[in-house]
Amino acid sequence: MQLSIDLETKDIISLISQMSLNELEKVKNSLVERELYFKEFKKDNVQNIISDFKKEDYSNDFLTDLEEGLKKSSIYK
Repeated sequence: MQLSIDLETKDIISLISQMSLNELEKVKNSLVERELYFKEFKKDNVQNIISDFKKEDYSNDFLTDLEEGLKKSSIYK
């Protein structure tokens, strides 16, 4: 069975603030085990991304828009 709920950041912080040190340690260990901690983003070359989309037969207009959008995006600046 899988349960999904939407929580806002403030709700998560509130729940964490109520945890004991032992509970926090368990959460930390679980995050590390699942590699859910922050990692440095490894961005791919824009041309590699475009090439992948070309293989899926996206239109030239879409590919042009995608390339221009990626080049302007904050992650590539």
